[in-house]
Amino acid sequence: MKDGFNKLRKLSENAKKLNGEQQVSLGTLFNEGFIQTHTDFENIDDLFEKAGFKVETEEDFAAIPQEDIDAFVQEHTKFDSFTDMQQKAAAEHVRKQIFKGIK
Repeated sequence: MKDGFNKLRKLSENAKKLNGEQQVSLGTLFNEGFIQTHTDFENIDDLFEKAGFKVETEEDFAAIPQEDIDAFVQEHTKFDSFTDMQQKAAAEHVRKQIFKGIK
């Protein structure tokens, strides 16, 4: 029973850490496991390279035309758009953070 309370306390602590706005790098959000599971690419850099985008900075990423990345993602992944892929990656990231340290 005590183990259950400890897990609940850890869940609560983890949830508090996620409270508010979070900054997560593209590499963390689109980790290799996520990319390899949901796309035909090895990592997010591979995806961008095959799509014809050079992304080395936040500015490079922001300059990608939404319709171009959406079309590429729709054609080469399990997602309808880059936004869909981003939302799935964010949900998986949050889930991992919530259950971090809980077995």
